[in-house]
Amino acid sequence: MLRATSTRAGLFQVRYEVNRNGRPVTGWTARTWQQHRDLVIDGHPYALRSEGIARFALEGEVRAHILRTVDHPDGPLSRPHWNVEVGDLTYRLAGSGVGRRFALLTTADAVNEAGRVWRTGALRPSYAAQLPDALQLPVQVFVLWSAMAIWRASVAAGTAAAIR
Repeated sequence: MLRATSTRAGLFQVRYEVNRNGRPVTGWTARTWQQHRDLVIDGHPYALRSEGIARFALEGEVRAHILRTVDHPDGPLSRPHWNVEVGDLTYRLAGSGVGRRFALLTTADAVNEAGRVWRTGALRPSYAAQLPDALQLPVQVFVLWSAMAIWRASVAAGTAAAIR
């Protein structure tokens, strides 16, 4: 299981530490969300990139992409989901950016969960993920990081709407 915990690293900075089964695998410090992040994951360099919440990319020894799609863009069931593509594997990340949980579904069986990502902690943001072993550790960190970006953007959009 992956866990991402946050701690204050300064007046306006937060430090995120990602652990897998209690062992540190990566971390970063940020003042604001960054669309490009260079990380060392379990000893190997990777670049994580995002274009808003529509496209995410993992670049390095292992590569993966996450793309936002909407099944029925004009219909009442226009809930977005994200396709996770890693080599020959394809998953669907479904859930609510506003909610506290994403389900990772295989595209062959879009009913049963292959894994999940969820938010924990009320006062200080923290996150957890239980993902299939078929996804290598860098991809698992990437899926967790992407879900964190979607939640952050959703919270920011909700706050901006409330201020108006």
